[in-house]
Amino acid sequence: MSTRDVKNARGFESWAIGKIMVTESPNREAMYRVFKSLWFTKEEVDFVELRKGAVIVKFGCLEDRSRILNLTPWLFDRCLFSMLPFEKGKAIDTYEFWMAPFWLRVYNIPIKLMDRQTTLDIGNAIGEQVAIDWKDRNGGWTEFIRIKVKMNVLNPLRRVVKLEDKDGTETIGVLKYERLPDFYYECGKIGHTVKMCTINKESEVMSGLNPQFGS
Repeated sequence: MSTRDVKNARGFESWAIGKIMVTESPNREAMYRVFKSLWFTKEEVDFVELRKGAVIVKFGCLEDRSRILNLTPWLFDRCLFSMLPFEKGKAIDTYEFWMAPFWLRVYNIPIKLMDRQTTLDIGNAIGEQVAIDWKDRNGGWTEFIRIKVKMNVLNPLRRVVKLEDKDGTETIGVLKYERLPDFYYECGKIGHTVKMCTINKESEVMSGLNPQFGS
């Protein structure tokens, strides 16, 4: 077996599998061109479409794949392209594309509560904590806590998180997501629009059944 054959046989080790998390699929060829221009990979990257909207992303080396996955989430036309490491023999249905990592900032936290334990509590309340960004003045936060959390994008986005100190005092932390895809504010779900949201349609029906008249 030649060196090239060995490389091709083991190529899947540097692959990823992705899926665009929106009902109305965008122009895939345009999406592939945009990602290639943004990623600046050392080796060539190819895209292979599978069934059920999944796409194999064939990176030329493991270093490229690791770097691109670490920089997630990736968006195209403000739609989330969820990516995971490819696993040989794993069924497409078993990939958890709906679990995606996002950087978020937590505001309105008292300085005395800006510590590691509070950060862990917030991360666990939202989803699965991936990373903590300690970069701030003198190694501590001053305005907000910044963390990366893997969360279920099929669920409505949380806007706030409640904290309680030892004295029983409750604090409401305000969440602001970075690089957030399009989502409908009425239901808080990523990938929804006014036309696609069933919650919005139900509310319109109920509004029609129970009209409210102003004075």
